[in-house]
Amino acid sequence: MIKLRIPASSANMGAGFDTMGIALSLYNRMQIEEIQSGIEIYSSNGRAFIPKGENNLIYRAMDTVFRKVEYKPKGIRIIQNSDIPMTRGLGSSSACIIGGMLSANIISGRQLSYNEIIHLAAEMEGHPDNVGPALYGGFCISLTDNGTTIVKSKKLNSDIKFAVMIPDYFVATKKSRGVLPEEIPLKDAAFNISRALLFREALISGDMKSLRIGVEDRLHQQYRKNYIDEMDRIFEKTYELGSCATYLSGSGPTILSVIDKDYGDFRSKMQKFFCENEHDWQCMMLDVDNVGSVVSYIR
Repeated sequence: MIKLRIPASSANMGAGFDTMGIALSLYNRMQIEEIQSGIEIYSSNGRAFIPKGENNLIYRAMDTVFRKVEYKPKGIRIIQNSDIPMTRGLGSSSACIIGGMLSANIISGRQLSYNEIIHLAAEMEGHPDNVGPALYGGFCISLTDNGTTIVKSKKLNSDIKFAVMIPDYFVATKKSRGVLPEEIPLKDAAFNISRALLFREALISGDMKSLRIGVEDRLHQQYRKNYIDEMDRIFEKTYELGSCATYLSGSGPTILSVIDKDYGDFRSKMQKFFCENEHDWQCMMLDVDNVGSVVSYIR
């Protein structure tokens, strides 16, 4: 039995479109083993909509590794208990992909390195900014170049918290990507490069005052906000309550704020704001996960 704990992740982080991501203290926990025959898939927290056959994302990720190393399992049993909300911009699919690939690599004799696994995962996901944090933890810069996926991970100060605001609806990633322009002005590209560099340095050094400038974006958030109910107003409220930086997590609809003090006060006031404005949103406070994927037990 292989036991795994894979963290949620928040990608894009404002200016860092398809590049910057962070691992968060919300997890998909899995128990995976090779069995005598068949495919058995269970959800221990009662999520009946989890696909039960070959279309299951964890199994598909495992199959990708098995095909790569030419290993044929007799059968597979998967039990997952995920607290990561699906289709909300918190890396639920990346957690499944990384967990499946790590377990398949162990079952097949550890033939692949982490560098090879992260590249397979990025190819399957379509971009590396969620799979990087899911595997390595911390704050990650991720990119793919000439058939290789490169991830640079940095641990963050544990005093920093992340207010994760999750609505009761989802926005399909394909739909959200469909509104993005195919070409952008040179000045907008330069704008995002400067902000992304500033955001990285500020987050790592703890310069919280610079984060608000560093999170500014002209590549994706302005195009996606029409899918998020009152996104601008929510952003304004977070800054009024002391957010250091607020951005659309992944392709949304989750909104995330970086907080360095008065954590409980921020959460309660944002929850009150949502209730008063009849928004069915949940605000939770999460830590950065500086560890990444954990294989906790193998028998």
